[in-house]
Amino acid sequence: MQELSAARYQQQHPLNWIEIAAIRLMVVCFVLFSLLPYGISWDYAGTSELTMEGSLNTKLEWGSLFLISTILLIRHLPLTLRYLRVINPFLLLLIFWCLASSFWSPLPAVTFKKAIQLVGLVMIALAIQLSSRPLDLFINDLRYTLTAILIASFFVAIAIPSIGVDVELGRAWRGILSQKNELGQVAALCILLWQVSACDGSTSSRSMLIAILFGFFVLIMSKSSTSLAITLLSSALFHLFRKQRIESAYSMTRASLSIGIVALLMAFTFYMFESRLPTYGEITSPIAGLFGKGSDLTGRTDIWQLVELEIARHQWMGLGYGAFWLGPGSLSQYVIDALFWVPLQSHNGYLDILNEQGLIGLCLAILVLLKQLQQLFLMTYVDRLQAAFWGTTLMVVIITNFTESSLFRGFGFQNVFFIFALVTVTSSLRRLKEDATRPVNT
Repeated sequence: MQELSAARYQQQHPLNWIEIAAIRLMVVCFVLFSLLPYGISWDYAGTSELTMEGSLNTKLEWGSLFLISTILLIRHLPLTLRYLRVINPFLLLLIFWCLASSFWSPLPAVTFKKAIQLVGLVMIALAIQLSSRPLDLFINDLRYTLTAILIASFFVAIAIPSIGVDVELGRAWRGILSQKNELGQVAALCILLWQVSACDGSTSSRSMLIAILFGFFVLIMSKSSTSLAITLLSSALFHLFRKQRIESAYSMTRASLSIGIVALLMAFTFYMFESRLPTYGEITSPIAGLFGKGSDLTGRTDIWQLVELEIARHQWMGLGYGAFWLGPGSLSQYVIDALFWVPLQSHNGYLDILNEQGLIGLCLAILVLLKQLQQLFLMTYVDRLQAAFWGTTLMVVIITNFTESSLFRGFGFQNVFFIFALVTVTSSLRRLKEDATRPVNT
């Protein structure tokens, strides 16, 4: 018997209003739970992430989303299995590797729990795909929720500066979030989402302009130079990707080769004068100087050198997923002793993956990214606007993960959003292919 297409299944088994409301609620709650301070405590001592991640509040918040998604997936099991079969296979392998690492992890219970969290995030992402128009639902609800956070942060920064303004960082706005960089990241993504909505016709250019101006105002007040760079980069990439400016079926390949050739020429010129390749500091210092930062990326290289000592002990298998950065008294205590403060990441996501999941885990993570890139190339032929949006977010995640550990790290917003992106791209691509091959009279 021929398997029903996703569109035909959804016509025969439509979601009722309660199920649609539950999906929309999950989108809103994922944003709030991953961005607002743990336990809604506004703990600015820097310990809330450490003390609240395993708290009852967090378990109830995310546990409720896992439960709702499980119910939805079981109620629509045929469609669930259809989307599960096309999911990024390297994502599943990476999650399996994280689960397996509990066998050699010094903290097996912690490792197993954190790996199960990844499974739960995939389940939520799959549940969102059950909607008849999952992409529109996801982007619109995400856009409005992030805009609401910016508006609330605006009023809190003005009316309650003790909460909304960080005096120690030059009176930078943090609004209702934990820190200024998070507010900057919200503004950056919000600006991009309003541009996407204007391009697909779901909002007017006037509304987009007002939202972008407001977003830039909050972004400037947050004084997050990194988020400002991300905003400019993401907007430029999105408009570059969404239009095929080079009249060729291989426009993206030509653009990539052009960038690579320029980079090689710059490296070759440097080698001619210095008889050596440039160091990391020489490459990053001009860029960092534009945003008032040192070439050592505000001391991050000190952390990297210390983490490399731990990596040398278990290069292939890794220490165990999520078993290193657990604060005072954990395996990262020697890093705390050397730095005299409590870091909760190495500020290099790839280094953290290498440390906790080994070379095998790092290779799987890279394959996840490459598979996503390959899927996006295929999507450009059927839905260039959608491919441009997800391609832009992929590039931003890849770049920012070099200085902030976000990939495959718990309930952080960027990780949750990335997991959702992985599932959405494969599911959307399958739906687009089915629509393209479906007979007109069906």
